[in-house]
Amino acid sequence: MPDVFDRIEWKVCDVFGEGPVCVHVGDVEECEIKKHPTYPKFRAEAISSGIRSAASSRLWESLIAMGRLCDLEGGDTWRLVILDCIVPCFRAVSTRISRDFRVDREELRSAMVATALEVWADTAVGVPPRHVRDRMVKAAFDVAWQLGNSSPSEYPTDDVEIYDGPDMSGPLPSLKAASVVDLNFMRDADFAEQIRGERFGALFERLGHFDVVQLFHEEIRAGRRSGSVSQSKASGLHRYWISNPNHYYYASDLYPSYVGLREAASVMGVAESAARRLISTGQFPFPVARAGRSYKVSVRALMHFKDIPDTIVYVDDVENGALHARGGAT
Repeated sequence: MPDVFDRIEWKVCDVFGEGPVCVHVGDVEECEIKKHPTYPKFRAEAISSGIRSAASSRLWESLIAMGRLCDLEGGDTWRLVILDCIVPCFRAVSTRISRDFRVDREELRSAMVATALEVWADTAVGVPPRHVRDRMVKAAFDVAWQLGNSSPSEYPTDDVEIYDGPDMSGPLPSLKAASVVDLNFMRDADFAEQIRGERFGALFERLGHFDVVQLFHEEIRAGRRSGSVSQSKASGLHRYWISNPNHYYYASDLYPSYVGLREAASVMGVAESAARRLISTGQFPFPVARAGRSYKVSVRALMHFKDIPDTIVYVDDVENGALHARGGAT
């Protein structure tokens, strides 16, 4: 009977299959380092690296960073990859404790995964990425031995609970554009969606950068590219059925996915050297991806840090807002 370890492995394999995996920036096509193994080979390397020493492994430092970035975007793929690369060292211990102490093995393994995820959440801030794996493993081992040495107690075994992602349902900060309309109190969701896009277009027009937005829209309309809004996400939009779902996009789609640490530090108002020190001590305010000897900073993470909402907008609404901002001129 499959247990939580098997379910983790199967889910990750469904996502990556035999394809190449990029742990530098998460996307093989966008990565500047053209060295990407298949997932089975990558997983074997990560497992071996963790056994040697996670504290000195750049691979694990990158893995942890990708997991944190995925968390910020409300996903769980890279968090599951991290678990998938950790649980092989849990198997022997859980089997031994289950046999010697007559503890239900599935319950034991679910407890180890749940505990590892608790440590994952607790180490999101203030812990250098290179130490996170070791803490997750140690805590999982500790809870396994406690469960074996004590009377059975309740641990979460529901896979849905274990894989439940971080709560991203809180209200997003609104765009800082002059308006007498507060979207948080607007009852007409269709109208709120429209106003949100118009504000976005008006903001870019006032900044003098709407020509870039217009080129992006032309690419979308021609079918040469599309926004990163998934079908499941788009189906939750209020005008999905009367609008072209492929014409919705995230604000961050207008920017490159990653920028260098120097550019990010400039936006943050700190020196690059100071940013590097913060990264090394685990005090940087959001995760960064390692690409070789350099760092790449997620633009979405940078926007989140600067309280710039990654709004979903529709091309027509954005253009209407820009047109209004320039006085209705065509």
